[in-house]
Amino acid sequence: MSKSNAFAPSWDTSSFGHPADMSALESSALGEHLTLCSRSRGPLQSLLNGAGTVRGFVAPRLVTTVIFIALIAGTTWLAS
Repeated sequence: MSKSNAFAPSWDTSSFGHPADMSALESSALGEHLTLCSRSRGPLQSLLNGAGTVRGFVAPRLVTTVIFIALIAGTTWLAS
């Protein structure tokens, strides 16, 4: 007798027995769309992307970053 678990993942795809990969045409269309979108955004979006990258690097290393900044500030203060 088979038991069904209500919490087991269950989903259906529309790949009809084929691998659910993107076709070359879909990939090309997505690439064109992303290029168009990146062109339509100004320099502010580049700045926001850079800030997000820095935040993503610094956030998990907050204590280390604060100690590093304090060491640099202390060294600069002692040197002057």
